[in-house]
This record gives sequence, structure tokens and C-alpha cells, in this order.
Amino acid sequence: MFLSIETKIMKNIKEIAKLIIKTGNEKETVKLFQEIFTPDEISVISKRWRILSMLSEGKTQREIAKKLNVSLCKITRGSKILKDKKSVVYRYFMKENNDEIKYNS
Repeated sequence: MFLSIETKIMKNIKEIAKLIIKTGNEKETVKLFQEIFTPDEISVISKRWRILSMLSEGKTQREIAKKLNVSLCKITRGSKILKDKKSVVYRYFMKENNDEIKYNS
């Protein structure tokens, strides 16, 4: 049976998600990330998360681009996620920020 590349990727992502859930705690999840991702991959993930966090705090896209030395395109992707009230990231930051995202377009 031949599976499309997208199907294989999603299968792998689902397996990783299950493993993250099974780790059960932050320390084990961090260890897992260090085991399966390179330092560069962790840096990319961390920077993407920082972009989302700064957007939720009300920082402007230009402020973020300057501070993190990233393109506005990467930041725009994050801002689209935070505008989507159905996104997991939106719900996370709403909870963390007491039901208020200080989004600044």
C-alpha cells in the first residue's frame, strides 16, 4: 500500500504527539525534544514560540522583527494564528493572559 507523503508525515506527527502526552511532565518533554531535535531545530521552534508570545503581549510586528531578527513573513504567520479563535495557540494565550490577547497588528 502506498501512502502519500502528507499521510506519512501526519502519521509521524500523531505518534510524536502521543509520545509528548505520555511523557506526562515538562522535564521529560524537554528531554524528549533534546533527544529527537537538533539544537538548530529547537532554536527554530523556540523562536516561533517567542514570536507568538510577543504578539500576544501586544508587541508590534516591527518590534518583534527587530528584536528577534526575523522577517515580517514569519511574524505574519504567527499573527494569523492568534487571530483564529479556534486555534490551540489562541486558546492557550487567552488562558495565560486572563482572557485577553493584547494583539497589535
